[in-house]
Amino acid sequence: MYETRFGLSRRPFPATPDCDHYYPATAHEAARAALERALADDEGLALLIGSPGTGKTLLGYTLVECFKGECVTAFLTNSHLADRSALLQAILYDLALPYDGGEQTLRLRLTDFLLENTGAGKRTLLIVDEAHLLSADLLEELRLLANLEAGSRKAIQIVLIAQPEIVETLKQPKLASLLQRLVVRCQLPPLSAEEAYDYLLHHLRQAGAQAEQVFDESALEVIARGTAGIPRLLNQAAHQSLRLSVEAGNPEVDVEAVLEALTLLGLPGQVEPDSTEGTTEPGCQVFLAPGRTA
Repeated sequence: MYETRFGLSRRPFPATPDCDHYYPATAHEAARAALERALADDEGLALLIGSPGTGKTLLGYTLVECFKGECVTAFLTNSHLADRSALLQAILYDLALPYDGGEQTLRLRLTDFLLENTGAGKRTLLIVDEAHLLSADLLEELRLLANLEAGSRKAIQIVLIAQPEIVETLKQPKLASLLQRLVVRCQLPPLSAEEAYDYLLHHLRQAGAQAEQVFDESALEVIARGTAGIPRLLNQAAHQSLRLSVEAGNPEVDVEAVLEALTLLGLPGQVEPDSTEGTTEPGCQVFLAPGRTA
C-alpha cells in the first residue's frame, strides 16, 4: 500500500471508527464533555444526533474508553430489531449473559443483573447506535429500563446515538415521557473548512508523516471543501487520493489526484451537508424536565 511510499507508520485515514484516530473538533469535544457530565451526574438517558459520517459512533467509543473500569458496557451497533425480545436479547448478548427465553424471562434476567451490578457498586452503560431505527415501542422499553434504580442510583444509563430523523419519532405522544427524560441532547455538525483541513493534518501527523511532503496544500483544501467537512468522507477521499497518487507514480498528492478521488466517491464538486433543520442547534443543549431545577 501507500504507507511505505510516503513513509507512514500506519494507514492515516481509517475505514472504521478507531479511538486512536479521534480528532478533538470543537463540537465533538463539547458533545463528549456534555455526555460525560450526564453520565457522571447519574442521568438515565442522553441523546447524540448527527448526520451520517459525522463521527457519532467514534464518539460513542470514546465514552466507553473514558468510563473503562468504572462501567460494565454494552454497545449495540445494530438497531434493526424486530421487537422487545430482540432488543433485550441484543443487550444480554453484549453483556455476555444468556439470551434465551421469552420476553419476560429476558427482562427479568437483565433486571436481576442490573440490580446486582449496582448493588456491588458498579455501573452499567448501554450505548445504542443507529437508534433512529428503533420503533417507538422499543424506545419505550429503553425508557423503562432507564427508570430502574437501586437505592439512589440508576441501575443503567443509556446513550442513544442517532441520525436526525429520530426527532420525528420522539415527537409521538406515546414518547412524551421519554422526551422529558432526555436532559442532555447533543448534535454533531460537519467540521468547518478550517477544522476539516486541520483534521487531515492531524491524521497525517499521527501516522508519522510530514504532511507538507505528502499532500500539496491546495489538494488538502480541495478535500476539505469537496467533502463538506464530513469526517467519513474526508477519510475516504484522502485514502483514495493517496492510493491514486501511488498508482500514478506521483511524488505527492496533488489537486488532480484529489479531484479524481472525489469523482470516484461521487463527490465531483462542493458537497452540502445533510440538512438537520428542525432538530437541535449544533453543539449540546441541556433540557430540564418539568419539576427539575438546574
